[in-house]
Amino acid sequence: MISWQGCSYLRKSEYLAILPTDLTSFVEPLDESQKRMLAQNESRRKSIIDNYKQVFSLAQAAEQEKVDRSDKFKKQLSVTLDQLLSSVYISRNQNSAITKEEREAYYAAHQAAIESDFQFFAESSKRPISSGQKESFNTQWSEIKIRADKAREVGLEKDPIVLARLKFMRAEILAYLYSEGLREQFKPTQEEKNKYLAEHPESDPEKLRQKAQGLLDRIKSGEKFEKIADEFTDDPSGKGSGGELGWFGKGIMDPVFEQAAFALAKGQLTNELVKTNFGYHIIRVDDKRTTSPKSPVPAQGQQQVLEPKEEIRARHILVDTRKAESYEENLVQEKLKRAREETTLKYPVKAPDDFPVKVEGQGQEK
Repeated sequence: MISWQGCSYLRKSEYLAILPTDLTSFVEPLDESQKRMLAQNESRRKSIIDNYKQVFSLAQAAEQEKVDRSDKFKKQLSVTLDQLLSSVYISRNQNSAITKEEREAYYAAHQAAIESDFQFFAESSKRPISSGQKESFNTQWSEIKIRADKAREVGLEKDPIVLARLKFMRAEILAYLYSEGLREQFKPTQEEKNKYLAEHPESDPEKLRQKAQGLLDRIKSGEKFEKIADEFTDDPSGKGSGGELGWFGKGIMDPVFEQAAFALAKGQLTNELVKTNFGYHIIRVDDKRTTSPKSPVPAQGQQQVLEPKEEIRARHILVDTRKAESYEENLVQEKLKRAREETTLKYPVKAPDDFPVKVEGQGQEK
């Protein structure tokens, strides 16, 4: 006999329908003011329903693609459940505290597992993580795991509100992973990129770089910086002002822009284009000065030492590349939008028109 558990294709998906009781339980953890506002806002409740109808459709599609069997889904679900249980445990045991000794003992006993969880979060964030952030994670995650274990000990895993929230969270994870898989499929081909750039030459990053280089060459050939800045900068704040930026110190501008500008001498022009997240800059420093910031009254018994502050007055010409550099993402988003719409048609979800919100002291409201 083939086991029912082994034949996942015979099981009905739990995402075929959204029940009013599920929605009521899902919003139950909101604070009373949030629930009261939701109870009084029909359009917001309908927006929640519409959003989760699409999420449930994507979750069904993900199940068909066996995303729910993937290691990535299982790991994400595991850490999500720990976070949920810890949060619910705190809400119901607000005076409970984790001692330093308890936390350190837990970390020592589960170091490998916590390191694995840290690696998962670090990869998901796609950003470099400092040693200080890692130490903070170890502390916070140990506390979350301790509370999650305590929640399991008192049976919170089977609590109706926890089960309802977990159902929606599982759906969100499935929908996200399914969409990420589509994103990989929808990366523009070189043919698609060439076609788009032929139809939208203003979005060609290389042409924009060539445009900026042409402006720099003209200035080097003797044309007036201010005139070219007024004609060609894509920064509205520079229009009609010769690209004037005024006086500024360090820590104000884009770091790459700042490094290039402060490296220039008075009256000097950047010899090459400066590329930032905004686009290509041509920078000229008109003046430099060192100022002493006004000293606030120091607290009694304290002495405040202030460092001189370096400032520059500069102009720039900006050829903005932000729209050009996002055209590939825009192409992907267009395909994703169509795919989501097709998925909602292929995997329909039954849902109520509205749902009750429990408000303390007033029974159930809509």
